Amino acid sequence: MMRGDLKRGWCPSLLRPMESGDGWLVRVRPRAAVITTAVARSVSEAATRYGNGRIEITNRANLQIRGLRLETIPLFAAAMEAVGAADEREGSPTVLVSPLAGADPGVAAETLSIAQSVVRAFNADGAMIQSPKFGIVIDGGGVMPLTGVALDVTLRAEGRRWLLNNMEIPAAEAPLRVLSLARTLTRAPRRTSPAPALGFYPYGPDRHGAVLLAPAFGQMQASQLASLAGLAERWGDGALRPTPWKSLAVAGVAACDEGFLRDEANQIDIISNPADPRLGIVTCAGAPACLRGSVETLDAAMALAAARRAGDPLIHVSGCAKGCAHPGPAAVTLVGERGRFAFIRDGRPGDEPMARGLTLAQCAALVHSVPA
Repeated sequence: MMRGDLKRGWCPSLLRPMESGDGWLVRVRPRAAVITTAVARSVSEAATRYGNGRIEITNRANLQIRGLRLETIPLFAAAMEAVGAADEREGSPTVLVSPLAGADPGVAAETLSIAQSVVRAFNADGAMIQSPKFGIVIDGGGVMPLTGVALDVTLRAEGRRWLLNNMEIPAAEAPLRVLSLARTLTRAPRRTSPAPALGFYPYGPDRHGAVLLAPAFGQMQASQLASLAGLAERWGDGALRPTPWKSLAVAGVAACDEGFLRDEANQIDIISNPADPRLGIVTCAGAPACLRGSVETLDAAMALAAARRAGDPLIHVSGCAKGCAHPGPAAVTLVGERGRFAFIRDGRPGDEPMARGLTLAQCAALVHSVPA
């Protein structure tokens, strides 16, 4: 059952919902870097029954379910507990693991066992971490590494070595060293690398690999998630692997089948073409789904994508100055302000804009003058 207060001001989880403009939202975390098809179908069904059917992939590789009501939150949580998808302990940190851990033989063999030991260490310790958005990266390398992704604590494999916030440690000591660091660390630099290109990533000697796919702007309908689960069973290893780039990897795909998987993904409006113009736009839920948003960001993003030209820069459309969708700077950032947009070059939503009070058409004209 649901535990924790129902209030805003932290990263939400399954057991700690957050209120938004379209109801309450919760997050389902992957276990061992994967969302099984059973969990994906359960999320899809419960999101439709208890929420508004809208699901997002967050930049912490979680599934975010929107539109829940106070009376349906416990029902959704119970549905997740029934398929083993509930958080192990409320207040435990996000542990972001290499998406292809357990599938790609190039990912360090200890990656999943270290991640599981870190989670157990936090659960057993029982101490609350100081930052409400505390996160840990465990990067085992491979063909889809988390090299450019960093949270408060970053444990990264380099060859046979493991580096904890750039300091070499024995792998066996990783769980306790991570826990010790988490007790004292209040804030560390965070960064997210540019998203890897969509497509096929071969690994190992048997001509298998992973296909990276993305819902437009990291947002999809519950029916699309259920359909993706079916594709993962048909063409891959039967699991979906959320990434911090708001995409999903399907592992265990034969090289001769990756084209079929991508074609079928396109049929349900899941992007597989790395040249799709929607990939050049990053956006949040915006108004009216978000209480803070003052513009409808999805409509704006679709319009900007339709008008996008070759060579246009990355555009971040943010409903407010928080900039939840994109933690780093962008060549162009459009920030909602009282129903119009502020225009920022090479910065973040909280930076000083070069112009305010613009219409979307005025912003689009300015975009074409900015080098990629």
